[in-house]
Amino acid sequence: MSSFSLSESSFEQLTQSIEWSNRQLRYNRKRRVQAVKEYVGFNYAQNGAVKRVPTPFLKLAVSIYVRQLSPGVPRAMFTTPIPSFKATSADFELAVNLIPDEIGLQNTFRKIVTESLFFMGIAKCGLHAAGKMLDHSIGESFVDSITADDLVLDMSAKDMDVIQYVGNDYWMDLDEVKGNDYYRFGKNVKLLEADPYNMQLQTEEGEDRAETVTVNESVELYRPKVFLRDVWLPDEEVVVTYAVSGKKILNIVEWEGPRIGPYIFLGYDFVPGNLLPFPPVAAWLDLHVLANSLFRKLGDQADAQKTIPAFSGGDDEGAKAFKNARDGEGINYTGVPPINLKTGGVDATTLGFYNQCRELFSYFGGNLDSMGGLGAQTETVGQDRLIAAASSAQVKGMVDKVSQFSKEIFSSLAFYEWNDPMSSRMLEKKIPGTDLSMNVPWSETTKSGEFNDFVLSIDVYSLQDQSPLMKLEKLKMFIAEFVLPFMPAIEQSGGVLGVQEVLQLAARFSGLPEAADIVHWTQTDTSKTGFNQAGKAAGATGGGGNAPQPMPSNESAFSTEVPAARPGGENLVQ
Repeated sequence: MSSFSLSESSFEQLTQSIEWSNRQLRYNRKRRVQAVKEYVGFNYAQNGAVKRVPTPFLKLAVSIYVRQLSPGVPRAMFTTPIPSFKATSADFELAVNLIPDEIGLQNTFRKIVTESLFFMGIAKCGLHAAGKMLDHSIGESFVDSITADDLVLDMSAKDMDVIQYVGNDYWMDLDEVKGNDYYRFGKNVKLLEADPYNMQLQTEEGEDRAETVTVNESVELYRPKVFLRDVWLPDEEVVVTYAVSGKKILNIVEWEGPRIGPYIFLGYDFVPGNLLPFPPVAAWLDLHVLANSLFRKLGDQADAQKTIPAFSGGDDEGAKAFKNARDGEGINYTGVPPINLKTGGVDATTLGFYNQCRELFSYFGGNLDSMGGLGAQTETVGQDRLIAAASSAQVKGMVDKVSQFSKEIFSSLAFYEWNDPMSSRMLEKKIPGTDLSMNVPWSETTKSGEFNDFVLSIDVYSLQDQSPLMKLEKLKMFIAEFVLPFMPAIEQSGGVLGVQEVLQLAARFSGLPEAADIVHWTQTDTSKTGFNQAGKAAGATGGGGNAPQPMPSNESAFSTEVPAARPGGENLVQ
C-alpha cells in the first residue's frame, strides 16, 4: 500500500490525458490490426484479410525474424567485480535461471518479439504479493506481453525516459476483484459492475482491436468480468489501478521494484522527434499488399485463358466427329483442318512486375531468401556463406536491441528474486572437475548483502537454437577448431581425444543413438584413441591394426567451391 493520495481533480486530469494519448495512438493501432489481418490471410478466420493472400510474404518475413530474434529459452550469466560476492553471485545465477522455465518465458519472449515487428514490444515485469491474479500465484515473478491495444502511454513525451505515465488494460473476473483484499479502496470495489465484452473487441475510440480477427460481439462470457487499468507514475513512484468504464480508483501502490519500472520496451528504429519506434512490418506491408494484388490479377488472367479449335464451314459432320473423338481415335474428316484460337493468359509484363516486387520484398527484408534458408543464392557454397553472413549483419542491429531488452528483463527478475523474502529453492550445483553435483539451498538466510551491492553485469547467452542437430554442428565445429589444431599440445600434456565419446555424442545428436554400436573396439587402452601429430590414430601401424582410423578433416569442405543445390531457389512463377 501507499500513503500517496491522488486528488479527485488530479485523477480527472490523468484520465483526460490518457484519453488524449489513446486518440493519438488510434492510427497506429488501426494500421497494426490491418497488418495482422494481412499476416493471417484469408483462410485463418472469418475476419481475416478481406481478399485472398496467395503469396503470404508478411507471414514469411515475420516467421523468419521471430526465429532469428527469439530462437530458444533465454539464460543469463552473472558476473561481479567484487570478490567477496562471487560465490553468492554464482548461486544467484542458478536461482534466476530457473525462473524462465517456471513462468514460460520462452513463449512470452516470442509474443513480445512478434509484437515488436508490428508495433512495439512491451513487457510488464513484477512480483505478485497478494492472492492469485491474472494467472500468477502469490510470490511468483512474472513477465507478461502487453499488446498495442492494451497499452496506455504518455504520447506528449518525445522519449521513453521522460514519460509521465505508462500502463495497460486487462480483464479480471468481477467476483475475484470483489473478493480480494488487495484493493485499498473497498468502497469503490463494491460499486463495480460487469463490463460488456465488446470493450475487449473495440478501443475506447471505437476502433477494432486485434482480437476481432477471431472473435465477434455475440460472445457469451462464462463469468462476468470487469475491465481494469494499471498506470505507473514514474515521478510519484506509484501504480494506480482503476476501473476503465466507471473511472473509480481501486488501489494505489507504492512502487518498490527496480528503477526501470514495471514496463520494458523493445523497438528497433528510432524516428527523430517521435516517441514510437518504426516497426519493420510498416516497411513491408505495402509491398506485401501490392505483390498479392498483382498475383491475384495473374491468377485471374490464367483462369481466363482459353484455347478453342475453330472450324471452317462446309463439313459439319466432320467437325462433330472431331469434337467427339478420343485421343488417338481415327475419324472421317474431309474439311479444312481446324485452327486453335487462344485468348487471355498470364501477361508477361505483369508477371515481371510481380517478380520484381518479390525480389524487392526480400531485399527490404534483409535478404529473406538467405536468412530463411529458402534456397541457394549463388552457384557455390562459399559465396552463399558470404551472403548469409551479410544477411546476419543486417539483422545484427535488431539482435542487439533484443539482447539489451533481455538484459533488462533478467535484471528485473533478479531484483525480485533477491528481494523476495518468500523465495526458497534447492539449487543443483556442479562440483568443479567432476561429473557430480550437489544440492545447495537458496533462501532468505543464504543471501548476503544488498542487491545493488553486487554491481552485477548480466549477459544473456542462450537466445539460440539448442536442438540436437544444432548441438551436432557445434560439436563438429568445436572439434575442428579447438581440438584438432591443438592435438600436439594436448598429447604433450598427456591428453587424448575420446573417440568413443565423440561417436556416442554424434550418434545421439543425430537422432540415431544405435549408430554408435556399429564401431567395435578391440582394445581398452585409452591412449590408443587419440590423434598424433600426423593426424593419424595413435597406435596405428601402416595399413593394419585394430586402432580406430583418424577422423576425416573438414577443411576441404570449407575451402572448395562446391556447386550448391538450389531446391526452391527458382522463381515461384517462371
